[in-house]
Amino acid sequence: MDWETGLEWAQILYLVGVGFYLLFFGLFVRYFFWRWYANKHFWNKRPQLSVAKVEALAREKGLEVPFISILVPARNEAEVIANTIEHLASLEYPKDRYEIIVITDEKELLARQEAGTDEPTTQDVVEAKIREFSGRAHVPRLKHCTVPYDFDGRYRGFCVGRSVPSTKGRALNYGLSAVDERTVICGFYDAESHPEEKVLLYIAWSYLQDPRERIWQGPVFQVRNFFQLGFITKVAALYQAISHKWYMPILMKRLPFVGGTNLFVGRRLLERIGGYDHRALTEDLELGVRAYLETGVWAEYFPFYSTEQTPSTFYAFYRQRLRWGSGHLQVCDKFRLAYHYDWERRGPLLYNLFWKGQGEWTLYQSAVMIPLIFLYLGINGYLDASVLPFAVRKGLQCIVLVYYAFTFCVFFHFRRLMAPVPWYEQILGALQLLALPIASFFLPLPYTAASVMKLLNRQPQVWVKTPRTKEATH
Repeated sequence: MDWETGLEWAQILYLVGVGFYLLFFGLFVRYFFWRWYANKHFWNKRPQLSVAKVEALAREKGLEVPFISILVPARNEAEVIANTIEHLASLEYPKDRYEIIVITDEKELLARQEAGTDEPTTQDVVEAKIREFSGRAHVPRLKHCTVPYDFDGRYRGFCVGRSVPSTKGRALNYGLSAVDERTVICGFYDAESHPEEKVLLYIAWSYLQDPRERIWQGPVFQVRNFFQLGFITKVAALYQAISHKWYMPILMKRLPFVGGTNLFVGRRLLERIGGYDHRALTEDLELGVRAYLETGVWAEYFPFYSTEQTPSTFYAFYRQRLRWGSGHLQVCDKFRLAYHYDWERRGPLLYNLFWKGQGEWTLYQSAVMIPLIFLYLGINGYLDASVLPFAVRKGLQCIVLVYYAFTFCVFFHFRRLMAPVPWYEQILGALQLLALPIASFFLPLPYTAASVMKLLNRQPQVWVKTPRTKEATH
């Protein structure tokens, strides 16, 4: 017994457990503040745009409607790239003021030759769409470039005569050489991205109001293949989507966060900083940090989304997030040693990179481990709940219903963006969300693994492509 409080150690341990329970619930409640902030400053202020309105603003400013090049890296994407091209071609924007550039990889062709198969490659699909577009009206120009197997990966780089590892940054650097000479802004989308139809109008409208070199980053909702996911990745998809919608506006006040898709960057800015780091595991975050350190340009959030896929299996999800986590640590290391950048900018950035990376990962991993510890203590009789009144204990137990209610509300919020399936598959998919407590245990694991592997010097060294889910064609 504790002689000062008169409480048994089992009672003290129970109160400690309750304290952690309330702490993590308090952290969860932040979602509601984030929702208020994001809606007030972004989602409730989305302008009503049209081509005529943007063209009128351009005349008023004495400028042209900006020409936009959309770059889409696509290696082994034959199953999804046609849908993506069609979607991008349908965006509401003057068709003579933007182009779509699909960047494929020569290694895909070499692999087919080696395998001796006749399966269509991404290149085959893109070339077929180019022929189709040549006979269609009211479509933008569609271009195709293939990264040579020996391209060194640097912006305005060259071929070295030997195979070079493929990365997204390498592909984008090669694709930047193909943009139209009129291009003012470069947009970047993944091979299965489906952005909102007015996204280009918003970027043009924003640029015309302030025609500086800028970076715009929009949210990505990886829910389109929701009903093809396992129960862990279903939960991951929903919470990633709501974080991009509500939390990203807060995050981007602290970090010049840049994602690899639904991203727009001024062309001259890209040229000034030398394109992407082709060796980076997370070339997007690295670009945002380097752009700020070199030019002072801070990435801006914009409230027009793109839908995408979440990896369908936990293994694919784990590999993708492990790369993200390892890439985050790689960026921290790179700029920690970048002494040529001014410390007044670099210092606060490194601080925020740590707390928004390793710091949060440790907190979230603790959030799922601590309940397991106290569950073990309770089963073995080391906790005494009698220290609190019965009504209070029941009230604490009811908090779990808040988590479930929130998760199902998020599901219905994004339901319209999910690929249609029969009604019974919808019900079964929604019921899998009841496994929320189990799923939540696995979600931080890739990031924890990234930290552990970094300590052991076993972190991933190569960029790994995320597999796609096959979708119905248009």
